[in-house]
Amino acid sequence: MHSTYQDELFHKLIEHPSWKNEIEAFSHFLVNATWIFLPQATTTEIDPANIFYSNRDEAMQMLPIVGSLLSAVKQTKQVQTTINSAGKYFYCIPIIRGDQVYGYVAVGNITEEIPEKLLNLFNVFTCTTIESVQKELEVSKLYETIRPKTIALSTVHTIGRIISSTLELDELLPRIARLSLQVLRAQRCCIMLVDKYKRNLVPHAIVDVRNKNAQQEQLKLGQGIPGKVVQSGNAVLRPQQLCIPLVAEEHIIGTITMTHRLDGKPFGIFDKEILTTLSEQAVIAIKNAQLYDEQEKLTLNSIKALASILSSGVADNYGRTNLFINVTMSIGMELKLRSDQMRMLYYASLLHNVSQMGLPDKILKKSTKLTGKDYKIIQEQHLKGAQLIQPIGGRLKAVLPIIIHHHERYDGHGYPSGLKADDIPLGARILAVADAFEAMLSKRPYRRKLSISQAVAEIVKFSGEQFDPVIVDAFVRVIRRSKNKIFKSEQAWIWKKF
Repeated sequence: MHSTYQDELFHKLIEHPSWKNEIEAFSHFLVNATWIFLPQATTTEIDPANIFYSNRDEAMQMLPIVGSLLSAVKQTKQVQTTINSAGKYFYCIPIIRGDQVYGYVAVGNITEEIPEKLLNLFNVFTCTTIESVQKELEVSKLYETIRPKTIALSTVHTIGRIISSTLELDELLPRIARLSLQVLRAQRCCIMLVDKYKRNLVPHAIVDVRNKNAQQEQLKLGQGIPGKVVQSGNAVLRPQQLCIPLVAEEHIIGTITMTHRLDGKPFGIFDKEILTTLSEQAVIAIKNAQLYDEQEKLTLNSIKALASILSSGVADNYGRTNLFINVTMSIGMELKLRSDQMRMLYYASLLHNVSQMGLPDKILKKSTKLTGKDYKIIQEQHLKGAQLIQPIGGRLKAVLPIIIHHHERYDGHGYPSGLKADDIPLGARILAVADAFEAMLSKRPYRRKLSISQAVAEIVKFSGEQFDPVIVDAFVRVIRRSKNKIFKSEQAWIWKKF
C-alpha cells in the first residue's frame, strides 16, 4: 500500500542538505556518474515525471536498465548491479532503514565496479540522514498537531480579555472581527446578528484590511451563505470563504464570515476549528453585551423619567435644555472620553438641574442681584437636591460626584467643597463650562441674555480661574467647528440609539 508518510519522507530526504552533501561526496569516488532517485511507489515501468535525476538525457537512457534492476531490488531488498555492452556499471540501491524501504537510488555510467565497503558506507550515511529527516518530520507533524490547540487556547484567552474590556456591542464586535482576522490571517471579516424579529441578518461589524469602506447588506434568513448557515446551523467551508454560526443555548444568533486568506491559500479544517472555538467564546461576550444593552435601555428610560419629574418643579429657562446637553456631550467627544465616561456625562447632563429642586421662586425669579443669603440658600439646596438621587445608587453612583461638584471653580473658590483643578471630577469641569454657557445665552430676570460670541468670550476670560483651561480650549474648538449643528439641532444629543 502506498504510504503518504514514506512519500513525504522521501521528498524531504532528497532535498535535505545532508543527503545532497552525501551524494556530492560519493560523486568524487564515482566519477561521471549519473544519479536517479525513485520514490518507494515507483513501478518497473518508470514514469519520468515521478523521478529525480542529476542529468536528464543520461537518466532517460538509463531507464530501461534501471527498470529491470528495480524489479529485482523490490523482491530482494538488496543492491542489484549490471554491466552493459560498453563496460559501464549500473546499480540500483534501496534506501532502507530497518525493514522499511523509503525509495531507491540508481547510479550508472561508471567505469569501475563500486567496492562493497563503499556501498556499506553509503548505506550508513543514508541511514543517518533518514533518521535526521524522520526526526525533523516528526517535529513538524507534532507542531502541526499542537499549533491548532495552542492557537485555540490563545484565542480563548484573548476573547476573555475582550469580554472584560467592554460591554458595548458596537465596540465589542469590531474587536472580535479584528481578532478573527489576525488569527486566521484573512482579508475580511463580517459579523452579522439575527434581528429581534428573526427575519433578517443584520451586519454589525465589517473589517476589511484592504477596503476600509467595505459594506454588507442585510440578508433574509436563507439568503446568501450566512443566511443559509443560520437556517441549517452548519458551517460552510470553501476555499476562499468560511462561515460559522454563532450558537447561544441552541439558538443561532448570527454568523461570523471570513473571506480570502492574505497569503492566497485556501481555508482548511484547521481554520474552521479555530474559528469555531473563537465563535463559542464570542457568543458569551455578545450575549453579555446584549443583556447590558437591555439594562442600559432600562436605566436610560428610568433616568429620563426621573429627570422629567425633577425638572417639572424648576422655573422656565432653568431646566436642562437641548443646547446644554449638546454642548456638554460635544466637549466630551472633543476630549475623546471613553464610552463609560461619556455615558456618565450624559446621565449627569440629564440630571444636573436636580440641585434646583426646592429653590424658592423669589430666588429663581429675582430681578436684582442675588445676596449672600441667597447664595447660601442655593448652596444648601444644591446638596439637598443631589441627595434626592443618592438612594438610587447603581449606575448613578458615578454620576453623583459630577452633579455635586459642577459648581466648583478651577481656582478652588467654588462650592460645595472648594475643590481645585484636577481634584474636581472631569465630568463636573465639563458641566461647569456648558452650564455657564447655556445660562449666559438664556434670559434671566436680573440681566439680559448674551450673544454667542459674548458668551464664548466670557468663558475664555475666566479660563484658569473659574474654568479648566483644557475644557475651555475644547469648548472653543467645538463652538467654532460645530456651532451651526449644535444650535440648530431640534433634538438633544442621544447617548445611544436603541
